Amino acid sequence: MKQAEQVYITLGERPTRIAVNMRHSGNDLVLFLHGLGCAKESFAGAFDCQALRGFTLCAFDFPGHGHSESDHDQDHSLPAYAAITRSLIEYLRSLWGASGRLFLVGHSMGGSVGLLAAQDIPSLTHYVSVEGNLIAEDCGLVSRWTANQLSDQFIEAGYRSFQRELVRSERPDLRAWARWYSEAEPNAIHQSARSLVEWSDSGKLLNLFRELPQAKTYVHGAEEDKRHLLPYLADYQVKCIPEAGHFLMVDNPYDFYGTLAETFSHPTSRPYAER
Repeated sequence: MKQAEQVYITLGERPTRIAVNMRHSGNDLVLFLHGLGCAKESFAGAFDCQALRGFTLCAFDFPGHGHSESDHDQDHSLPAYAAITRSLIEYLRSLWGASGRLFLVGHSMGGSVGLLAAQDIPSLTHYVSVEGNLIAEDCGLVSRWTANQLSDQFIEAGYRSFQRELVRSERPDLRAWARWYSEAEPNAIHQSARSLVEWSDSGKLLNLFRELPQAKTYVHGAEEDKRHLLPYLADYQVKCIPEAGHFLMVDNPYDFYGTLAETFSHPTSRPYAER
């Protein structure tokens, strides 16, 4: 059974309250990392997927998102979120044991956070980037539009302007994003967007992905144009979800979570032809 809980993660001397959805169901742990202005609820379908019933699952809110707390001087950069991720893994391993496999699944910005976190997780079995940022062209209009604004400008006007656009959308994925976006703090979104753009433009993320020694997979929606990225991933496992765009878990949860379960059952770091 899925449980919504609050856990305290200590970074340095300060504990941070993190909101999580968890289900203990075996030794293997799957940790889900959400995207910019999203929340742990973006992975709600994982807890209903029969193919994942044998896995322990945990989805959590980054600070300033969803129901996790955020102090006034909270760092909302990608490295800070990566540190939170590693600390949460340590907490969950102390709670349930560390004998099983560990899978990291990050969507969009969460894919980049997961990639940074993975650099210091020797026990990681498999890293899965879901529409994650790897190169500069992966930063869409929203993240760059947000990052290019002054902090006060975005907090006072930009945040509400984009929120209204999401609410008015007729697309189910954007309406879902509207719910999660409304729970995120404007300052957290702005800082995260700036960090995401900076890391994407640096060229470091693709190199980190290529050099990661553990098994890794890139997953994207068939309706997203990835021609700018796929040539860089020719030697790595790439999976395409039909009838899905950027929010694969909203557009086609059946195939998305089924593909994850299949990937977890056959982890590999060898070249893999896109399906």
